[in-house]
Amino acid sequence: LLNREGGDVAVGSASGGTSKLIAPVIQITGGSDFSEMFDVGGEASVQPGMVVAIDPDNPGRLVVSCTEYDRKVAGIVSGAGGVATGMTMGHDGTIADGKHPVALTGRVYCLVDATGGAIEPGDMLTTSATPGHAMKANDIGSASGAIIGKAMTSLRNGETGLVLVLV
Repeated sequence: LLNREGGDVAVGSASGGTSKLIAPVIQITGGSDFSEMFDVGGEASVQPGMVVAIDPDNPGRLVVSCTEYDRKVAGIVSGAGGVATGMTMGHDGTIADGKHPVALTGRVYCLVDATGGAIEPGDMLTTSATPGHAMKANDIGSASGAIIGKAMTSLRNGETGLVLVLV
């Protein structure tokens, strides 16, 4: 189905069965990451760029991260710094659906707290005590299972701001 006014293309089956879209190459030019949709506890405060973690009390949901080296880290809410989500996944009406795109892979801007050390390209990032922020993973032993991604841009020591991250 083509929606000429809105620009949407929908692939479906008139009989209600499953459908596939098969193509040798798909090029996405309006975004830079592959995300999955999640509900996040305290959604009123959730912003693009925030680090989120698995909510142990609510299966399938996430919470804004606020613990250093949290092994429950799930990812970064997509859409910060003017870089949109490239593709999203979810299953409507199930536990595998939600309101917020969380980057699974690709490039996404992340809120970072560099009060514990400057961030340089190539640094591994983990969760910090600052809600929704990442920090440099200085203790690699504690970072096992708690790495969000690698910094692609820098942030000066003592600052907080956005850093481009390869997830």
